[in-house]
Amino acid sequence: MCQASSIAFLANQDFDFNKLFKHGIPYLCASNEEKLVKRLEEKQKLKEENNQESIPISDNDRPQIEEICSRIENFLASDAKELTIDRCNGFMRRLVYQEARIRWPNKVRIETKIENTWQCLLVQKTGTKEEEEEKDNEKRQKEKLEIQQAVGLSNLLKKIVESEKIIVGHNMLLDLCHIVHQFFGPLPSDYLEFKTLLHGLFPSLLDTKVICQSQQFKELVTSSNLNFLLDIVNKPPFSIPDVESVEGRSYSISTEKSHEAGYDAYITGLCFIALSNYLGTLQTSEKTTVLPNSPLLNSFLNKLPIARLKDVPYINLAGKDPIPSRDHIFHLTFPKEWKHADISNLFSPYGGGYVSWLSDTSAYVGLYRRDQAGVVMTNLSNGKLYKIQKYANHQATLQANASSGDRKRKLSSPEKVEDVKDDETSTARNGVKAPKDNDDWQVATGKKRKKRKEQTTTVAAEKKTFEENDTWE
Repeated sequence: MCQASSIAFLANQDFDFNKLFKHGIPYLCASNEEKLVKRLEEKQKLKEENNQESIPISDNDRPQIEEICSRIENFLASDAKELTIDRCNGFMRRLVYQEARIRWPNKVRIETKIENTWQCLLVQKTGTKEEEEEKDNEKRQKEKLEIQQAVGLSNLLKKIVESEKIIVGHNMLLDLCHIVHQFFGPLPSDYLEFKTLLHGLFPSLLDTKVICQSQQFKELVTSSNLNFLLDIVNKPPFSIPDVESVEGRSYSISTEKSHEAGYDAYITGLCFIALSNYLGTLQTSEKTTVLPNSPLLNSFLNKLPIARLKDVPYINLAGKDPIPSRDHIFHLTFPKEWKHADISNLFSPYGGGYVSWLSDTSAYVGLYRRDQAGVVMTNLSNGKLYKIQKYANHQATLQANASSGDRKRKLSSPEKVEDVKDDETSTARNGVKAPKDNDDWQVATGKKRKKRKEQTTTVAAEKKTFEENDTWE
């Protein structure tokens, strides 16, 4: 699946679609590779079973089978080396295998081949026992080779995983998601499972965007866009290494090929070297080379940026994620008639803020100017049309409501019903005999009255939950 705008973008970048579809490298994810191997094993097993079982030939199929067998008979009497029987469906091919085994045991070898997109039968005369064994081995090797070719690029990814080498990328979270999905298997829906899976496959990751956004580079790197970053690190205090390019076989910064995967990887490598070496100069005034396994890079290891997430600098695959400050965020409850402009106008004197709607009557507002948080609470806390509270206070309210709901559920648990039953038994023992099938008596003892009370409590709880949802996510 693709978007037309994506194809137009690639076309504008002179992407070679003919090269993709004519010379593209095949690949298979692990599950598809297993299916292919299993299909091959089932095919071999089916062939062995066919040697044991016979299928009756119907009157409708008999003429075609006899015509094919007649051609095979003439072929065996001739000097021809092979015979092709075209346009046979799967069932007819199986019948031909069966008849050949019965009529000419150990005299013909029949295999399926594809010719002009049609599946055909290739008939050959058998040789000696040794020759046939050799042909069987060649066929198995050919089938294994076909599977290896189908796996294609996935073999390279497996080698990378096995090597556990450091992988360097630029803003590579989505790239890693695609790599895992295409070459290894479906992505888990659970976030922690995703982190565990990704870290298990690639235990050592370095992202140049995370490095650029760190304290050491914040003032020097004004843009982490890859092309801009190359321009930045090409000037002091940075320096990129001199790379001798081979015409037709490698890239060069003098010939820009942006958005071509190999070129982008090449640029990422140059930027990484420049950034790493600069870290070395912070330790010593001399020019130094910092390798990817240097302890100077440990603080950036296995940390990946998330696009458009302003206050979380990265996700940490090998530990806990950073917990951002929410002191500049407020929960706002307002009339249903309010629009985005009303909320914006309310916060505009304090630098404005990002509005995240929760419902028709509630939203989170994150101030652009965090230093205005105290002023906002002082000036807006007494509003009549709206209610404003700090993010932390709103979260505490939600947790308190959740705890209150748990207590109510415990109070209305089946254990209380058991207490009622015990009371009924006690009453009967005290001399009041209960009719077994009289529902009116059960109402009098309170059993149905208890049930009705529970229903009332449940309705009230549901009503409160619905009201709380207006001010919740």
